[in-house]
Amino acid sequence: MDLLDLINRTSFLGPEFLTWLWYRSELQQGVFDAGGEIGPFELWFDDKLTVGSVAINAQENLFKGGHPASSVEARIALRLGKQPSDAKLRIVRASQEWSFSLKADRLEPAGVKIPAVLSREDDEVLTERMVLIEQLDTMLKALLRQFLVLRVSPEWAGSELPAIQAWVASGGDSVPVGDAP
Repeated sequence: MDLLDLINRTSFLGPEFLTWLWYRSELQQGVFDAGGEIGPFELWFDDKLTVGSVAINAQENLFKGGHPASSVEARIALRLGKQPSDAKLRIVRASQEWSFSLKADRLEPAGVKIPAVLSREDDEVLTERMVLIEQLDTMLKALLRQFLVLRVSPEWAGSELPAIQAWVASGGDSVPVGDAP
């Protein structure tokens, strides 16, 4: 199998990951845990969300402003089989806040805004900025790792996927809490 085949065979993971983040952010009131030095942090969908379908010539819906992830229109799009393809996310850890867009097809952050840098010296500013970007990278990798471990486990088909499907069907009226970690 060549690289292009592998990419095509796993292209569903990005939209599933964003859907899982959306579900988990509501289920867990935004609280995630990267473990290690990073520890707990909050992740929220911010003011931009694009959902679409992999079907040929399918329309995309772009929701901007306010909190589109909690809008009725975005939840209806999910019920119609659309999945997130791009989302602006916000991560808060202690008094620090990062914001960025995450595209499902690449799973790489774009338009990253890092917390304010406290250093005054040029060398220290660069070092601090690098540390803040590394912290964001660590948090995103921890989330992706949690998702992938769950995705390949029997728990995915046994409880997580049915819970996500129930959440989508509910339209956000209620979030199932039975198997929440």
